[in-house]
Parts: sequence; structure tokens; C-alpha cells
Amino acid sequence: MMRTLYIVIIRIFNRIKNVYRKRHSTFIWKISDTAEWVYISYLTDIFYYPNDNRLLSSHQNRREALIIAKVFNQLGFNIYIQDHASKKEIPKIKFSIIFGLEPNFCNACIANPQSIKIYYATGAYYEHQNKQIQKMTDYVNVTYDAHIPYQRLVTPHKSIELADYILQIGSSYTILTYPPICQSKIELIHQSSQSKDCYLKKKYACDNEYFCMASGGNILKGISLLIEYFYNHPERTINIVGPIDKLFYRSMKRKISPNIKLWGFMDINSDELTAIIDRCNFLIYPSGSEGGCPGAVINSMKKGLIPIVTPWAAFDGIEEYGFLMDTWSIDAISMGVAWSLTLDPVKIEEMSCKCQLYIEHNYGIRQFENEFFQYIRKIISVR
Repeated sequence: MMRTLYIVIIRIFNRIKNVYRKRHSTFIWKISDTAEWVYISYLTDIFYYPNDNRLLSSHQNRREALIIAKVFNQLGFNIYIQDHASKKEIPKIKFSIIFGLEPNFCNACIANPQSIKIYYATGAYYEHQNKQIQKMTDYVNVTYDAHIPYQRLVTPHKSIELADYILQIGSSYTILTYPPICQSKIELIHQSSQSKDCYLKKKYACDNEYFCMASGGNILKGISLLIEYFYNHPERTINIVGPIDKLFYRSMKRKISPNIKLWGFMDINSDELTAIIDRCNFLIYPSGSEGGCPGAVINSMKKGLIPIVTPWAAFDGIEEYGFLMDTWSIDAISMGVAWSLTLDPVKIEEMSCKCQLYIEHNYGIRQFENEFFQYIRKIISVR
């Protein structure tokens, strides 16, 4: 009884806190009256709760938002940060640099044509993403006689046309989703991971279960394909971590067999998630669109899982660490699983260790900070 009451109180508290966060759509970080100003269109909630571990663990972009602001301060700029989707008017300040995401990135660029404009691309080009959403949703609707509307469609915008520079989280696969005329503007940056920065070598999992961790957008992440494949292979088990949309669940529930385990949202650093991963050797992530290798893949590899992913969820050279599917399809998943079954326990432990070390060396928050600092310093040095 007391535990139930405690859970209810926590949920109410979190809802109140979330409403409070939404009211904080801007944040100002001023170092002097004479410093130039930077406008950042990104996230603001974390600046009001910089020590909230729950918020920091929810997505790696929270820590990265703090680093972005810190770097601009270190380089001598005052900062005006506005939530990228806020309806609040762009302030009447002469900004030297505009940085961030649409739609407020576009609004600020139009209001400050004299500024240096840096588009922070955290996903694939929007036309690519929208086409993939439509194709993958159509596949589910036709295959399962469902009526799921298109979700997570990106409103068309002119960010890449307005930008002088594009800083892209991703890989060469991500760059190829953009129009060729804009690709020369793009430079890549490694994102960070949100799992704890400690290296514990993963042992071979005798259960040899499979794993997938994904946030919202079940169809775009290829969850329907995983359910379909494992429904037809009851001898193998898949653990799916992350929220499941109600309409998606209703459309797919007749295919969710006992070997398909849906766990819902879990803290990336929780003991419960670690216990699941300890039963798995491979991550399968058949996504149709990402901003390069997503946090779900990075964090899973950091914990020792070997990736089986599509090009849009891969980093360059991922074939050395796992299996690259050519597209999102049942056949591609079948090929990836068949490949995984050719590996013996010694080889799996060897590849697992290799994955962990690669992520440790390339996807830490300090790596992100260093790359971002060098990138911005290079741009302002040629003004």
C-alpha cells in the first residue's frame, strides 16, 4: 500500500516538474556587457536542472547542451538559449552567431542575416526521414491491416539553405541523405553516451538472447520488423526496451509471442537493464532514419553488445565491430541473425570487448567537448 502511494506521489511530482520545465523556454548566460552574443536554438530545461541525474540520463543531448553553452562561454560569448520549438519571439539582440535546430534556428537566421549561421543537425535530412516514415508505416498498415497515421514527420524547413555551416551528428551515411549541393557544408561530430563511464568487460551470454533499445517512434525504429521476425522464430528471444505506442501495440499484439519481451522504459544505468543485457550478445536496430549512430546503439555497444544495424544507425567502419544490414527488412534481419550464429563464444567475447573499447575512445562527453570546441574556434578564427 505504502509503495503504491509512493509511486503515485512520485508520478505527480514528476508531472508538476515537467510542466515547470516547459515554462522555462529561455535561458541567458552572460559573461560581460561588452561580449558578443550567440543565439542557441536547442534545449533549455537542463540549464534549470543541471544536476538532475534523471534528466541527464534520459538522453545524451542534455549533457551535450550544457557543453555547447560552456564552449561558447569559454570562447568569450554571451549566450541566449531558447527552446528550439518555443513560440516566444526572437529577442531584439544583435547576434554574432546563430546555432541550433529548427524552427527557431530559421527564425533567428532570418532576423539576423549578418550573423554566422551554424545548423546543428541531429538527425538525417528531413526529406529522407519523412520518406522512410511513410514507407515503414505503409508496410505495417498493409501487412497487419492497421490504421496507424504517419508519426514524427518533420515539417519542411530551410535550415540547410540558410546555414553557412552544418554540424552533423552522424556518419557518411547520414551525409548522403542530404542534397548533394549542401553536402560540402557538413562536418561530422561524435555524440556522447549517457551510460556510466566505466569499462567492465562483458562475458559471453549463454542464453544468447537479442536486444533492442529505442525511444519513441516504434515504426521508424523497425520494432514491427523485430516482432515479425521473432514471432516466426520462437526458438530465439528478443528483449525490447523503450516505450511502446498504444496504437502500435494494438496493431501488433497478436504477433507478440512469449519470446518477444517488451520491457518499457528503463534507466540506462539501472541494475534491471544490466541484468537483461547480461543475457544478450547482440543488439539489433533496423531503423530507417537516424542522425548517424544513435544513442541506443552507442550505449548498447558500450555495455558490450555487438551491433546488427542499418546504414542510418551506423558509424563509418561498423563492419569491423558487427554486421551492417543493407536496409530495413525481414531478409536483412535474417541475414544479420544468421551471421551472429556463425560466431563462437570466444569470437563473441573478443568482438564485445572491441565494441566497448571503441565506444569508450570515441563517444565520451570529453570527446564531444573537444571536437565541438575545435569546430567553433575554427569558424570564429576566419571571421
